[in-house]
Amino acid sequence: MRNVTFFNQMDGSVSGSRRRQWIALILSGVFPGLGQLFLCAWGKGIAFLLAGGVLTWAMGQLVSMEDLLAGRLAYPLAILALVLALLAVFLWSIVDAWRSGSGPRA
Repeated sequence: MRNVTFFNQMDGSVSGSRRRQWIALILSGVFPGLGQLFLCAWGKGIAFLLAGGVLTWAMGQLVSMEDLLAGRLAYPLAILALVLALLAVFLWSIVDAWRSGSGPRA
C-alpha cells in the first residue's frame, strides 16, 4: 500500500510533479533549504539552512539596520562579499529545489 501525503495527492502525474516543483521553489525563495526539506531531502535542506543562517547572522553582526538605512557601512567589501555569498546560496537552493522536485519520489 502506498502512503499518500497531503501535498502529494497525485500518483506521479505531470501536474503533481509540477506542483511539487513550484512549492519547493517558493519555499526555497523564502529561505534556503525549506524547499529541500519539503521534498524530504534532509541533508541538502539542513546544509542550505545552515549556510543561509550563518551568512544572515554574519550580515547582522556587520551591519545594523540603522547604519544600513543611513548609508553608513563600516566594512563595505566584507558586506558585499556576504551579500553575494547569500545571493549565491539562495539561487543555488532555488535551482536545486526546482530540479529535485521534478525527480522521482521516494
